[in-house]
Formats: sequence, C-alpha cells, structure tokens
Amino acid sequence: MNRFPPNRIAITALVVLALFVCVGAQHTGNQPETRYTITELGMLGASFNGAPNIDNEALTGRSTQDDDQPAQINFVQGKVAFEFVGQVTNFGPTPAAPLGTSNQYGYLTVVRGIDNVFSGSPHNEATAVLTFFNETTTTESLSNGPLRFVDRNGTTTIYLNSAPASFANADSFRSGIPVQISNLHQQGIVDPVAGTFTAVFANTISSTSAFAINGTTFTLGQKGQPFRATVTGHVNATPPPNGQFGGYAVGVDEE
Repeated sequence: MNRFPPNRIAITALVVLALFVCVGAQHTGNQPETRYTITELGMLGASFNGAPNIDNEALTGRSTQDDDQPAQINFVQGKVAFEFVGQVTNFGPTPAAPLGTSNQYGYLTVVRGIDNVFSGSPHNEATAVLTFFNETTTTESLSNGPLRFVDRNGTTTIYLNSAPASFANADSFRSGIPVQISNLHQQGIVDPVAGTFTAVFANTISSTSAFAINGTTFTLGQKGQPFRATVTGHVNATPPPNGQFGGYAVGVDEE
C-alpha cells in the first residue's frame, strides 16, 4: 500500500533532481582542482599575517653582523687575549714620585680575533700595527735577600700605530691613536744576581675606541673588563733601557 500520495512523490522527485543539477554545475567545464605545495602554503600564510619572507641564512643557523657594528674582542677568562714584547726604562725619585717612575713600552705580537697585527715583514716594532705604553709610579720597594719587590700603579694605553715605532725612541710607541686605556697595578720581582725579573699586571679597562685593520673594525675589550698580564724579562747592567721583556695577557673573572 502506497503511504504517500502521487502528488507528493512527484514533488520529492523534482527537489532531488534540482539538487543534482546544482551540484553538477559546480564541476562543469573540467576545471582542474587547485593544489598548494608546502612552500606555497607558507608564503600564503605570510601574505595573510604580514610576516616577512623567510631568510635562508636563518634556516641554516648562520648569523649575520651589522656592518656598522665593530667586532668585539672580549677578554675571556683563562684565554690569552694578546701577546707582546717590550722594554722598560726607570726614572729616579722626584717630589711628585718619591720612589721614582717607570715607563714600559712595546708592541703586540698576537691578538685573539685578529689574523695579523703586522703591516709587513719582518715582524718587529717597525711593522707592528698595535703598540702600547705604560706610565707607572712606584708605590713600594722591598728587599728579601737578593730579590727586590717593586709595586707600581699607573695606566696602560694601547695604540693603533700611525708611524713605524723604534726602541731607540720610546715615545714612538705612543704616537698613534689610543684604542684602549686601562688602569693597572703591577708587582715586579727583580733578581739582580741572575739578571732577570718577572712582573704581574692587574688591569681594568677604563675606555675603548673602535679601530680598523685590513678593512675590519674592532674594539679591544670593553669598559670594566679586567685582565692580567704576566711578563718575564732581562735586566740590563748599563741602562737605558733597564730591561727587555715579553709576556701575554689573559682574561679574568669580573668581581
């Protein structure tokens, strides 16, 4: 027994046919289905949220440096920051310095983070790019047997050398542009019998200035950084100079 009247069956059939026609019309013309690759989806997302294009260098883990910013050479604890050679000339007492004064000067032979600190060959004071000059005042002088212990305070200035330096002219080692200034305390131990001496310098950087070597700009440490320099030298029987020395500087903990 048919539960629906003929007219309702006819109306239902017409509705189904109309739905079929509408759905079919959406796929007429054999239009290809749109597909996106992963890359295109990423770019599509960026276009919606306003994000910039992905930097390939960021994907590879490489970092870039702003060309306007100098390369920072930090004084890392326990790492040699630079090596140097020099000479020392001592001066007698004056009213301003009752125990005398001492100048130590020379050039840097190695600097951590700089490939070459010489302008040519041979490597010596005349081709050194970075020189230094210590101005110190003696604050204590003690003896223990043949050994003499000397304490001094002063400053170390490192220069970007502007002219060939010469040990025949101590002032030539401070004729350049200052790139680092530090305050120092020095303890020296002199053995006049053996004709040798050692010294330890405790320095704290008070100022730095950017400088360029071979097209790259650097700064040597930063204000407040401490470092310690150790030297070994030979005492001259007939000064000046009073001695020649060599040594190195390392970074230390900031306290």
